[in-house]
Amino acid sequence: MYTHAVSICLWLAGHAVAQSDTAPPPGFTYGGNSLGVIKDSETVSQAFPEVDIDLLSPYFINENSRNSDFANGTAGPTSQTEMDSFLRSIAERNDWMTYRSAEFLSEEGRVMPYVYLSEPTTAPTTTNSSKLKVYIQAAIHGNEPAADQGALALLGKMDANQTWTASLLEKMDILMLPRWNADGVASFQRRMACNLDPNREAVKLDRRQTRDIWRRTHEFGAHIMVDMHEYTASTTFGEDGQYQHAVDAMLGIGADLNIHPDIRSAGLNTFIPATMERLASYGLRSDYYVTGPANTSVPEFTQSGTGARYAESAVGLTQAITFLHETRGIRLADQNFQRRVATQLIKLEAVLETARDTEGLYDLIETARGAFISSTEDIVVLEATTTINRTYPLVSVANGSVVEVPVTFIETPTLANLTRSRPEAYLIPRTYIDIVERLEIFGLEVETLEYEYHGTVEVLTATSSTLGEEIYEGHVLNTVTTSAANKEVHLPAGSFLVSTRQKNAALAFAVLEPESPDSYVTFNFVPLAVNDEYPIYRVMA
Repeated sequence: MYTHAVSICLWLAGHAVAQSDTAPPPGFTYGGNSLGVIKDSETVSQAFPEVDIDLLSPYFINENSRNSDFANGTAGPTSQTEMDSFLRSIAERNDWMTYRSAEFLSEEGRVMPYVYLSEPTTAPTTTNSSKLKVYIQAAIHGNEPAADQGALALLGKMDANQTWTASLLEKMDILMLPRWNADGVASFQRRMACNLDPNREAVKLDRRQTRDIWRRTHEFGAHIMVDMHEYTASTTFGEDGQYQHAVDAMLGIGADLNIHPDIRSAGLNTFIPATMERLASYGLRSDYYVTGPANTSVPEFTQSGTGARYAESAVGLTQAITFLHETRGIRLADQNFQRRVATQLIKLEAVLETARDTEGLYDLIETARGAFISSTEDIVVLEATTTINRTYPLVSVANGSVVEVPVTFIETPTLANLTRSRPEAYLIPRTYIDIVERLEIFGLEVETLEYEYHGTVEVLTATSSTLGEEIYEGHVLNTVTTSAANKEVHLPAGSFLVSTRQKNAALAFAVLEPESPDSYVTFNFVPLAVNDEYPIYRVMA
């Protein structure tokens, strides 16, 4: 039951901390930042029985390979060596799978294996294809073990069921990075070795590892992307802490309003219902991804928002259908692990089969991309949320029953709060070559001008600036407002021009419009104080 309320708040007000963001330790150390285990009581745990499904990931096919410290929450379920051996063995048996170690390493020097799945006649470098491109990444957070085991279980199923695999690869090519945060998995900690959150790095790209991975991601240019996570199971809700989360799977999509509406609609109205139906057929519970504070009298949940700093949003802004796949699991160590991995596998199966069986999906995405490139509509800089009253499935701590509990529900932003005319291009002085290097990692084409630029542009000037009160992911955030005016500018040869008539232009909107929550002004790559002129110019039609 959904009842609309009238409150509308700014995107920033509804921009929630991720559910998997658990309370930090007193201070981060170098390595060893695993969280304490908080397992479900026997009463709660009985609501999460095993699922009748074959799981063919390393943890389940070779019990001798299991890390003994997984049970106490200080190590992942299987080692890097075991995962690597598993991947290589499947690749050796099957000509539809190519194993490739990336040319780069993790921060601590670990190998980063990718696998490419395609019909044997299709080379990994093939570019002129009408097949869908699907990108799957797992374990961007190192303490979410059902993510990488679920991805590996998919490969195990494909190895065991060649007919099913052929039916998928007839319609799509798949690139998988099964263990994004190899260092975090080794320490069973959420963050990278440097203690930055890799799922806040998608556009600021502070670290070499994230720049390397995101370059590879954007080079692939997926039509569909799945980002696999787990969320915290131990949080309690209700005034007396009488509930915990009951859903096995939380689901979200890349929903930024600068993603073409046909692409957003396909994710929300085709893929999400199909995934929920598939989960229900196995007795698994699902709902939209939410976050929320503990122990409020009426639980207040915020649905997954938007923001280019997050992986599924960043890929979505390349005009792709993208998914956030969360499974109940953080702080459980190995408890209910079979059900958790089964949930991840079933979600992946549902996405791949829906992509396979949806007639005209490739054409829908490519047509939407063309429409986005040629659009003259305003771009969205800030978004707003709406709040409704509805119920959400929670499990009773007292008796283990699953209850539909009334909650205040802040929906994914669907309203534009600040729009601006779409520029034809952004003009960037050579001074900001570090910004340009990031744009190129996004897959944006950047023209280096061989001549002096003389012309009228739109210039933004800061009218307010509010600094954050604490460091956020290595930065003090700067929230600004601006006013616009036309101005004649003269820039020397060697300056840069970034056309917005390209598929990935929405990423440029996200980082180059200064009020955007993910802009390079917000993250202080381009310092801006009141009355300062923003030195990245908008070239208008």
